[in-house]
Amino acid sequence: MAGTGKKAGQKLTFIHRYYERYFGKRGFSSLKKEKLKVINLRDISKNMEKFLAGGIAKKTADGIEINLKGYKILSEGNVAEKVIISASSASEKSKEKIEKAGGKINLE
Repeated sequence: MAGTGKKAGQKLTFIHRYYERYFGKRGFSSLKKEKLKVINLRDISKNMEKFLAGGIAKKTADGIEINLKGYKILSEGNVAEKVIISASSASEKSKEKIEKAGGKINLE
């Protein structure tokens, strides 16, 4: 395999055909596999009817329960209704706003 460096153009076709993984991998890979999606409180209150129709949310005696696993809740906007949100993460301001409206947030 002498002379098979990265500039050995005459031998590259042979190497690529018979030794596909000869040159190895390049670069880094991320250790964090799951990246959370982001949603604001404004978007939650705006799309409440879609959530109820789609089965993401349901009305209970305690309020409206919303399942947003895989999402991070951000604090832009307000929630007018009493909501109980199950999410993966949330900002401190969004927790305060939800609790101020009478709801709560469950982080998982």
